[in-house]
Amino acid sequence: MLALLWVLLLLYIPLAVVMGVLGLISAIVFIGLEPSLNVLGNESVQFLTNSQVAVLPLFLMMGSLAVVAGMSGDIYELAHTLLAHRRGGLALATIGGCAGFGALTGSSLATVATIGRVALPEMSARGYSTALSTGTVAAGGTLGALVPPSIPLIFYALLTEQSIGQLFIAAVVPAVIAVAFYLAAIAITVRLVPNAAPAKRERANPQEIARAFRRAWGALLLLGIVVVSIYTGICTETEAAAIGTGGAFLFALARGRITRATVLQVMGETTATTALIYLIIFGVLVFSFSMGVTGLPARMTAFVESLDLRPIAVLGFFLVVYLFLGAIMDSNTVMFVTIPIVTPLIAAMGYDLVWWGIINLIVLETGLISPPFGIHLFVLKSIAGANVPLGVVYRGVMPFVVADLVKLALIVFIPALALWLPSTMIR
Repeated sequence: MLALLWVLLLLYIPLAVVMGVLGLISAIVFIGLEPSLNVLGNESVQFLTNSQVAVLPLFLMMGSLAVVAGMSGDIYELAHTLLAHRRGGLALATIGGCAGFGALTGSSLATVATIGRVALPEMSARGYSTALSTGTVAAGGTLGALVPPSIPLIFYALLTEQSIGQLFIAAVVPAVIAVAFYLAAIAITVRLVPNAAPAKRERANPQEIARAFRRAWGALLLLGIVVVSIYTGICTETEAAAIGTGGAFLFALARGRITRATVLQVMGETTATTALIYLIIFGVLVFSFSMGVTGLPARMTAFVESLDLRPIAVLGFFLVVYLFLGAIMDSNTVMFVTIPIVTPLIAAMGYDLVWWGIINLIVLETGLISPPFGIHLFVLKSIAGANVPLGVVYRGVMPFVVADLVKLALIVFIPALALWLPSTMIR
């Protein structure tokens, strides 16, 4: 059944249909038609009546309203003002802008597409090499999924019954490490390849810095309120998402960006995306139940135990597989398909599922920028234009792939980097 699932996905049949139909057929074979349909109905009702489910559309709406309000551009401009005077400063600012934009939208592909259209022409006009500029945007886009609030982490939490708040807080330190490593990769690149970036420019004067902060304070305040309220236990994840959405709406309203057209656009985008994701989750729930009925996860666990391998060896195998899958498929698709199968095995080996959620996301996002099939690379190629060879994009992203692998190794061997902060949360 698993082989058929991957074949159908490669034939571009929608994920929700593939997982739902295969899961239902498998359940019917083992327990019959009526019980299987009852499971489908019960699982769907339990999912829709779960209060945490409201987090997803609220954060999606917050991201759309933040883009309408121009907050993402404000954060990019602030990063540019603070960092552009350094050698490679515009590339450094692009990483900062990607982190800020990702925090508002929670999507890596949206971050690449949006920041890429702004940053690539700017860096090209100022003398940055195409390799450095495309590599920077491709890597910076991965921050969109890692910096909380993260849409993929919400998926993971809903499917594994983990705390969304703990996952968000667990992502904070890895996200900071990712930003620091990307900045270091740029600094090393411009030192080793002097013509990759122009000479330093003058530092922004205090008035320019103050102006940039005045523009960006709303976005910084909004993100701070969401993360701090979850960490301190003042608000639940759903309440924090509602506050973020309301705040983004008020900022857009204050800037005169709220019109009938923008409201319809935001509501339409949120509704369409939510409906699509809910259908996929219904399919995953049925597929996950069918996996339990067939006993596949239990058999896999028993098989791995019979091999008498150290847990770290099994984990290393899964990381290599995830890296490959992330390089050829969308990370959300890989996560949806593999969670019902792999997560029980990870839990049986004694690993923390919050930690595994962060590891899972990091390795999949690394796959998105790994040659030769990383999705971000092709998105950047399409934005950069036909005259930019794909090989140039590959060369530009390699320092960031190395940075990602080092970051992944750190968090694998030092779990406290992801788990210490959640352990201090006030619940």
